[in-house]
Amino acid sequence: MDPTFRPCQRSGSPARTRREDDHGRVPIRLRISHRGEKRFIALPVKVLLGKWNGDKRRVTGTHPDAGEINAFLSDLERAAFSVISRLERAGTLITAQRIKDEIQEEREEGKSAPEDFLAFAREKVRGYKRRGQIGTFRSYRTTCRKFTAFIEETYGREEVPFGALEAELFRKFRTYCYEERGNSTNTVGLELGVMRTLVRHAMKEGKLSAYPFEHITIDSEPSQKELLTPEEVERIAELEIDEDSSAAEARRWFLFAHYTGGMRFSDVATLQWQHIREGRSGRPRVCYKMKKTADTVGMPLIPEAKEILNYYEEGEGEDWVFPMSEGIDPGDEEALHRRKCKRNSAANRNLKEMAGQAGIEKRVTFHLSCNAAAWKLYQNVGDIYKVSKFLGHNSVEQTQDYIDGFVDQSRDEDFIEDMI
Repeated sequence: MDPTFRPCQRSGSPARTRREDDHGRVPIRLRISHRGEKRFIALPVKVLLGKWNGDKRRVTGTHPDAGEINAFLSDLERAAFSVISRLERAGTLITAQRIKDEIQEEREEGKSAPEDFLAFAREKVRGYKRRGQIGTFRSYRTTCRKFTAFIEETYGREEVPFGALEAELFRKFRTYCYEERGNSTNTVGLELGVMRTLVRHAMKEGKLSAYPFEHITIDSEPSQKELLTPEEVERIAELEIDEDSSAAEARRWFLFAHYTGGMRFSDVATLQWQHIREGRSGRPRVCYKMKKTADTVGMPLIPEAKEILNYYEEGEGEDWVFPMSEGIDPGDEEALHRRKCKRNSAANRNLKEMAGQAGIEKRVTFHLSCNAAAWKLYQNVGDIYKVSKFLGHNSVEQTQDYIDGFVDQSRDEDFIEDMI
């Protein structure tokens, strides 16, 4: 007996299969095979063939919804094996058709119960915690608690059936955020964005058919974005300060992030010596998985970055490169998150003081290294698609947002030789 997942294709068909939709995606089916007999169960999942790992029978890690889709497939796979085990224990005649019927009956029983969206949302939010995305977990948990409070205060109930997820409900939630909570436009936009994401998860799992956000406007106000130029970064680098001070330590973290393409603070804080390795060209590289997006990024180490690493005693494997996470087990995500928040705040205070010493009249934070690095790379590469790939961004639009506001300058050929 072999329950497995497979893309639904027709062999021998033209370049586009008859099962593909307008976006080139094909549906995934659960195949049940028993003694040469095969049956299939259609699933509410469609993927591009290029995003399907045939060996693991899961979507690839580069799929934007890999975590949610693979979790759904794993749950269904466990349910299928549970059905098979139950039939074997009962000693009944087992056929592929009977296994299919039992699985579908269990799925229908699950659908017939009036499921609670709030419970579903809380479970999805806990999934971020299990995957180590502690910042996202806390942000989404706050929104879920606010939405739960809205339901209790407005309707006097503690559950929301999926059938009640209509546009008017979320319009009332938007009004509640403005009038009862006094939230700003951008905060309300973030809250609605979280709810929209959770609704999309429900739709992917077949719990909701209509999309309630289709006619809901999510407002936003333009915010003034501080930009730090590469020249200003160098002014901070050239400051004469005590190399054993906390300011010098924060500067090393900040400059290393800048020289490696704008690493986020969380990635610098959790960088391990196993992430520093020799690339195929023989040059040392930093290769790591982004905490925020789980995307893998590899950047060559330019001389300035290697000089910073030389300041620290090289360890092995899971040893931390920088001391900010010392004493914490790599698997303790909550402890790491607390330490990162504390050290990030301290680093930003030091950066503010150093900016003042360098004559920079801006609110300098660690994150500005990302914008400065993206702009410097774009200046020299000149291709936003290459820059987006270098930096591990999910989209070119994200890269464009990083470099918006900078004034074009002449190319620095020395830098491009170091970076590519």
